[in-house]
Amino acid sequence: MPELSYCAGQVRDFDNDRFLATLFAGETLREDLFALYAFNLELSKIRETVSEPMIGRMRLQFWRDALPGIAAGNPPAHAVATPLAEIAARGRLPESALRTLIDARETDLDDEPPRNLAAIEAYAEQTSSALIAAAVTILGHDPAAHAELIRAAGIASALVGLVRAIPFQASTGRVTLPADLCVRAGLDPSMAHQWPQNPDVSAITGPLLQSAEQHLALARSKTGALPRSAIPAFLPFSLAALYLGGLKKVGGDPALYLARPPGVQRHLTVLWRAMRGRP
Repeated sequence: MPELSYCAGQVRDFDNDRFLATLFAGETLREDLFALYAFNLELSKIRETVSEPMIGRMRLQFWRDALPGIAAGNPPAHAVATPLAEIAARGRLPESALRTLIDARETDLDDEPPRNLAAIEAYAEQTSSALIAAAVTILGHDPAAHAELIRAAGIASALVGLVRAIPFQASTGRVTLPADLCVRAGLDPSMAHQWPQNPDVSAITGPLLQSAEQHLALARSKTGALPRSAIPAFLPFSLAALYLGGLKKVGGDPALYLARPPGVQRHLTVLWRAMRGRP
């Protein structure tokens, strides 16, 4: 097996769902998707790797300043910027979507939790949905032709991912859950490090999963006109549907769900959905 590129290795290790999905893209486009997802990882890890918000904003500004050079084929010396410039040379760099991803990550540097579910969904649209739109562009399709599907799939995936991440977030002392739902559950989102070891989060996960299920249904209703070559951009959404089903079986408790990881189901789900041509 050939050695993985830097971007592919990053995605394999830190975003394995998208790594699996990308394996079903055409061989010539896989590295482009890996570069996109590695770029997303660069942004997503900023909050957890800086000592103060100002440093995080400087890193985001680095990427804002780099985009024109990347688009012009003159990228900064960076293991992710260089392959992005190669995408630009082929005329498939989704620059506006990348800028949306950068701007949205400013929210990560705020200490205030999102106010409500609507705020979470707006953030998901600017991150998860924008990432799907960028992948669709790289795969050679117009995301505007699938706007409703992209929005719904991105929000559903992000909400499910947020629920799955609750145990990890609580352990870090910082949660990004809707403040109003946390209050309803008797938990203070600004004091996650003081949450009980096994808190009852059903009052939080219930509305999040219900919204995810609604967006899932909407997305699935819009997949009929999706070209088969665009499917890899949406296969992570198929895995979100798998996780949603598993979370519902344990009453929405992410701690219980993490104790029963889906294992081989992930691979079979991606394979089956790719073969069917319906995410």
